[in-house]
Amino acid sequence: MRIGNKQLLFVAGAIVLSAILYLAPKQLSKVEGKTEVAPMGFTFEGLLSQAKNQLKRQESEPIRLVENSLLKDTTNTLLLDSLGRLWDQAQFPVISSHYFEAIAKLKPDEKNWINAAYRYFDAFKSTGDSTLRKVMVESAIASYKKVLEINPKNLDAQTDLGVCYAEGTGNPMQGILMLREVVKENPEHESAQFNLGILSVKSGQMEKAVERFEKVLLINPKRLEARYILGQTYMKLGNNEKALLNLEQVKKESSDPQLNQEVNSLISQINNH
Repeated sequence: MRIGNKQLLFVAGAIVLSAILYLAPKQLSKVEGKTEVAPMGFTFEGLLSQAKNQLKRQESEPIRLVENSLLKDTTNTLLLDSLGRLWDQAQFPVISSHYFEAIAKLKPDEKNWINAAYRYFDAFKSTGDSTLRKVMVESAIASYKKVLEINPKNLDAQTDLGVCYAEGTGNPMQGILMLREVVKENPEHESAQFNLGILSVKSGQMEKAVERFEKVLLINPKRLEARYILGQTYMKLGNNEKALLNLEQVKKESSDPQLNQEVNSLISQINNH
């Protein structure tokens, strides 16, 4: 996943996993506190118009200035990059993805295609509209495929592509197999192991989920969302001792009040039963 904001509401399968997730450094910001961008026939101009209506003045003015410059030089990749990053800052990956894809089409290298793919992935994960979500995941898949055509060994791209198939298409097994290929190639790939854990939870395979999250924590003991979900998974399995051990550890390491509130609630549930 590519959302760089520190927080994300996460729900997984049979366990009600309402968590504040601390995500990988490469990720981009998810829209928070903004009205969902609704599709207008899914033209970019329609989406752009709706997004602009939600901008604050201090956000819209720099965008307007770069847009005016871009009108005079439509293939200027520096201007496209600046405009894309301004929309990143405004937390609209549905819009920023368009500009980074334009760069990738002008200069089709691995870095530029993965920049576009990350934004489309973020837009796919953050939109609540099912039809727009489908459009964004299809664009993410196409962009990640471009990355892998250039570098078939890019395991981060293969991981995200697997997540796209597993969570955004009618062929989840294709995504699961891709993630398994990643961990076969590199058992220490944190993101692939984590996402296989998530998919195990969603399919009700709690023992497998435990194995995956334990592996993630061996790779990165500080990944709090993995420990939090592991605590809930143990709770679901009836292993309250290990559930408490992990939840108490999250509480000790977390500085986020909402996450701590969630953890305290779960600890209270365990102690009162």
